[in-house]
Amino acid sequence: MKLGDVLRKERQARGLSAADLSARIGLAEAEYERLEQGLSPAEKWGPVLAKIAIRFETPTSRLICASGRSVDAGAGGCGPRIRAKREERGDTVEAVAQYLELPFAEYAAVEAGGSPIEECAPVLLRFAEAVDQPIFNLFYPCGIAFEKLEDYP
Repeated sequence: MKLGDVLRKERQARGLSAADLSARIGLAEAEYERLEQGLSPAEKWGPVLAKIAIRFETPTSRLICASGRSVDAGAGGCGPRIRAKREERGDTVEAVAQYLELPFAEYAAVEAGGSPIEECAPVLLRFAEAVDQPIFNLFYPCGIAFEKLEDYP
């Protein structure tokens, strides 16, 4: 199962059309459809953000913005919060990169605010709010990592 499948199922469970949901979260409908098709950077970077939240024992939404609310989320805010959490825990960049199974340079770009997380995380937070779910549940529906699910209602 892909993240896009989870998004589609969550949208459909609430009786929303793709056009309705794309308008609610401020995305062009074609861009939203790419999300549901699993063709956006969110497919890779959403689960990375969830794993960072697990590592740092921090709500995913609080890695996106201090308030945890999408109204306060903007591009460029995740990296500094992620770096601060890593430093607070005393982890090294190398240790976190290894935990995430990312090359060092790719994880360093996350902390520098130069990764696709900066754009996809606020979108996913807006989506989660639109379907009234914690953002973490998008990555672990039924408490299981979505990539390990075959299907769910």
